[in-house]
Amino acid sequence: MIQKILNIIKSYFSALNMNSGAVLFRKRKVVYVTESDQKQKRPWINLILFIVTFCTTTLAGAQAEGSITEIIISGFPFSITIMLILLSHEMGHYIAARRFGMNATLPYFIPFPSIIGTMGAVIKIKSPIRYKRALLYVGAMGPFAGFLLSLIASIAGIYLSEIKILPADTNGLVPVFGDSILFGLMVKFIHGSIPSGYDIFLSPYAWAGWIGFLVTSLNLMPIGQLDGSHIIYALIGRKQVYIGWLMLAGLAVLSFFWPGWIVWILITLFLLMVGHPPVEDGPALSAVEKIMGWSCVVIFILTFIPVPVYFV
Repeated sequence: MIQKILNIIKSYFSALNMNSGAVLFRKRKVVYVTESDQKQKRPWINLILFIVTFCTTTLAGAQAEGSITEIIISGFPFSITIMLILLSHEMGHYIAARRFGMNATLPYFIPFPSIIGTMGAVIKIKSPIRYKRALLYVGAMGPFAGFLLSLIASIAGIYLSEIKILPADTNGLVPVFGDSILFGLMVKFIHGSIPSGYDIFLSPYAWAGWIGFLVTSLNLMPIGQLDGSHIIYALIGRKQVYIGWLMLAGLAVLSFFWPGWIVWILITLFLLMVGHPPVEDGPALSAVEKIMGWSCVVIFILTFIPVPVYFV
């Protein structure tokens, strides 16, 4: 009985590390994209999800009071900005996948009524990534595109944001959103040091840029099959698994400061895994491609928010 339990634990950790012999993961057959495949695709589901997500993000960004028309129009700046950021991220993945002959779907947006109105967007790559060079481009192009638009939105949005005094009586807890290194530096550069008792009230563009940075950093975490793991695996191969465990340990420490990281730990342990599936070496990466990969690591460090939100 004890031996059986030990074997189950051993198999589970083998799966977590994405070892080539793990029972839970098997290589899939290579699927090549043909003209008939393209004709059979029906983008109406993608379109419907895009429209619904645009509606939920518009309602999330609504700030004005008055008629329904005024409320809806006030949500457009946030909605259009965040949708462009998410679309650019997923299209970066899509174009890179198609460039290397992989069968990939168009982006599926995920509507979700909340303070941001969405849970992001995803594409599905239906054929295996056969070598590390393709893995690097597929992993990096999404974060690069999303980061660029988030940066533009943040700079413009912070400039349009106002520094206001905090209300003396809030009648309850007030959510305060944390800053990444880059976002905090931009606020200080544009508005200077914020006096005690004051805070920056983000414009819709800055709010969308803040979320864009958060989405970028979450995708660039070097665990499982996230973009960051693709990139690190392409750069250093199977040693990625050590970086993955280090990241997971870091999230465990940060969960004492923000319980939301516990959700990510559970997602990692039961869905994402820690290691990256084995991928053949293929053509060697050029110096420029290595710089591109390590630049994504820098972007992760600059955009990561240890405590995304807390209450005062």
